Amino acid sequence: DGQEVLLTSDRVQFTEVRNMMEVGPHTATRIMIGTAARADELKQAAGVASTGRKATSGPVFAFSLEWHPDELPSRDRDEMLKAADHALKLLKLDDRQAVIVAHQDTDHPHVHIIVNRVHPETGKMATIAKPDVLKLDRWAYEYERDRGRIFSPNRAQKYQQQDRNRDHHPEDERKKYVADKKAEQER
Repeated sequence: DGQEVLLTSDRVQFTEVRNMMEVGPHTATRIMIGTAARADELKQAAGVASTGRKATSGPVFAFSLEWHPDELPSRDRDEMLKAADHALKLLKLDDRQAVIVAHQDTDHPHVHIIVNRVHPETGKMATIAKPDVLKLDRWAYEYERDRGRIFSPNRAQKYQQQDRNRDHHPEDERKKYVADKKAEQER
C-alpha cells in the first residue's frame, strides 16, 4: 500500500502524503527535499522569474492538530485527514507536497502536518502569513462548535465576543466609520 514501516511504528497510527505519489514518510521526505533543492530549476521550467525576496525561513512548514482525549473514540482516520486537508486549504498550502502523521502515543489524538513550501511544479515558495495561521484558531473554535462540544472555553469566548461585536457593528457601518475618520484627518 506504499506505506513504509517506521522504527517508531508503535507511536504512529497512520501516515498519508499529499501531492506526490503514494510513498511512505521517509521517501516522501526525500522527495520534498529534492523539490526544495530544485526550486530554481522548477521556476525556470515553469517560466517563473527567479527574482524576489529570498526566504528567511526554511522550505518546510510544520504544525499539528490535536483533539481532546474525550474525543478519542470518535476520531477516526477519515475525520483526522479531513481536518488536516481543511487546515492545508485554509493556509493556502493544499497544492503543496505534505506528509501527515497521526500519532497514538499520547492520551490525545493528533496529527503532525509537514508541508513543503516549495511548489512541486513552479518552484515558488509559499509565504506563511500570520493572519492565515491565525485562521486556524478560529477554525478550531468552529470545528468544536459544529460538533456540539467546546473543549477550549477561552477560545470560544473570544470568538463569540468577536461575533457579537461584528453583529453589533455590521461591515457597512465599520467601513463608513473608517472612511469618515480618514476624511476627518485629511481636513
